[in-house]
Amino acid sequence: MLNGIALVLLALLLAAASAACVAGERRRETARLDRRLAPLSPDRAATLRPGPLAAVPAGIAPLLARAQVVVTARLLWSWGIALAGLTLAALLTFGLAAGIAVLVSFPAGLALWVRRRAGRRIEALIDALPFYVDTVRQLQAVGASLPQALERGLAEAPDVVRSYMAPVARRIELGAPLGEAMQQWADRLRVPEIAMLAAAIRTNLRYGGAMTAVLANLARLLRDRAGFKRDLKAATAEARISARVLVAMPLVAMALLVALNRNYLAFFVDDPRGHRLAVVALVLQAIGMLLMNRIMRIAF
Repeated sequence: MLNGIALVLLALLLAAASAACVAGERRRETARLDRRLAPLSPDRAATLRPGPLAAVPAGIAPLLARAQVVVTARLLWSWGIALAGLTLAALLTFGLAAGIAVLVSFPAGLALWVRRRAGRRIEALIDALPFYVDTVRQLQAVGASLPQALERGLAEAPDVVRSYMAPVARRIELGAPLGEAMQQWADRLRVPEIAMLAAAIRTNLRYGGAMTAVLANLARLLRDRAGFKRDLKAATAEARISARVLVAMPLVAMALLVALNRNYLAFFVDDPRGHRLAVVALVLQAIGMLLMNRIMRIAF
C-alpha cells in the first residue's frame, strides 16, 4: 500500500516536472516573440508579458497584497513540485504518518510565512505613513495641489511607502481619478490606516475644505495609533512569550524522549496505531497553536 502511494506520488512529481519544463519553454518562446513584436506593436507585446494570476481567491488576495507576494504560474509550479518532493521523501523514509504531516505542515508553514511577512511590512508602512502625510501637508501648504503633493511626497518618502504606493502613482499618471485610485488602494490592502487616508482624500475632493488641517489631524491620529500599538505590544510581551513556551514544550519533550530512547519513535513509525496517534498529536498541536494565536490577537 505504502509503495503504491509512493509510486503514484513519484509519477505525479515527474509529470509536474515535465509540465513545468514545457511551460518554461513556452514562456521563453513568448519572451522572444515579445521582444520581436515590441518595436512594431507595443500594445500587443505588452499583452504577451507574463503577469500575476488573476484567479486569486478573494479571501487571500488582501493578505498577498499586504505581504507584497505576486502569485504567478511559475511560483505555483515551484511550490507544488517542492511539496510533492518533500511528501514523497517523507513517505519513503518515515512512513505514511510523516508523509501526511509534511502534506499538512508545508502549506501551513507557507501561510504562516506570508502572514508574518505581511504583518512586518504593514507595520513598517504604518510607522512611516505619518511622515509621508506630513510631507504632503507641507507641500500643500506651499501651494501644490493634492495630486502634485502626493506625487512629490513620494520622492522623499521611505522605501516601504514608495513600494506600496507605486500602483496608485501609476494609476494617477495614466489619468485615473485621485479618489478612485486611493479607494482601490485601500480596498486592495484592507488596512484601517490606509482606509482613513483614502476616506480623508475622497471626502475632501467631494466636499472641499482645508486639506492641510485634515492631513495634520490624520498624521497625529496615525502616530497615536502606532504608539498605542507599541504600548500594547510591550504590555502583552509576557503573555506572548508564555504562549510560545507552551507551544514549544510538546515538541521539545518529544525530541528529548527520542534522544533518550529511540524505540519510542519506532512505535509511531512502524505500528499503525502509532500512525494514528501521530496524526492526532499533530492535529491537536496545530489546533492549540491556532487557538493561542487567536487569543493573543487584539483588534482595535
